[in-house]
Amino acid sequence: MKAQEVFTHLKSVGTWVDWSKANDKFLHGDPEAEVEAIAVTWVATIEAIEAAAAKGATLLVSHEGLDYPALMEVKSGADLVQRKRELLDAHGMVLMRCHDVWDRMPEVGIPDAWTKVLGFEAEPRPVESYYRVCLVGERSARDLAGAILEKVRPLAQRSVRIFGPTEAEVSRMAVGTGAITNAGLMHELGADCILATDDGMWSTTWGVWALDLGIPVLCVSHATAEIPGMMKLAEYLGERYQDVPCEYVPCGFPPESVS
Repeated sequence: MKAQEVFTHLKSVGTWVDWSKANDKFLHGDPEAEVEAIAVTWVATIEAIEAAAAKGATLLVSHEGLDYPALMEVKSGADLVQRKRELLDAHGMVLMRCHDVWDRMPEVGIPDAWTKVLGFEAEPRPVESYYRVCLVGERSARDLAGAILEKVRPLAQRSVRIFGPTEAEVSRMAVGTGAITNAGLMHELGADCILATDDGMWSTTWGVWALDLGIPVLCVSHATAEIPGMMKLAEYLGERYQDVPCEYVPCGFPPESVS
């Protein structure tokens, strides 16, 4: 099997993607290379590349990119990207990004996998939407944050931030992932509470908005919300290509925190 076969399959599945400007693409290596094993990760850090190599992977599938947005104009950014490319070459590894397809893939994609980790009853999600509404029962935002923290500890998330009124009673939580969450749109889903990510919000803007509107906004790491979906991608590819070993490998995210 060649790496291109995996990409072609995912492209055929992602009917909701505008392929003229999709983020999904090969980031490094030859798409015609033979695949001996597949590794899936959230972002292609040096740690993830080495972990994939240790598994014998010749195809690494990541959700995020290879470079450092906003840091590519400084020497360290460009140098690190070059170092990672050389490392991929040294291990004979192809890097493919699966982003736009998996951001809305039903059932096993990013939004639905994240919601399942949280464990609350959830309203159906239209395939064009990145958001889901969870029915969390009548509880305070502080109590809800504690319940979420217990669910995400296995993902190395050690704290859940709360913006706005911590003791407000909530029952409908709009859940977003990644860097595309929009507080206003999530609120308009009829939510009285929002679960966002650190890359998906502006702390001061959202914090003041949450405080003035009386809507608690909870926040976890971007990675925490998306890693469950990438674990599901590893399972999905493993089931489809049963003759090729496929495994999720860690990338060093979310970052360590003390709480």
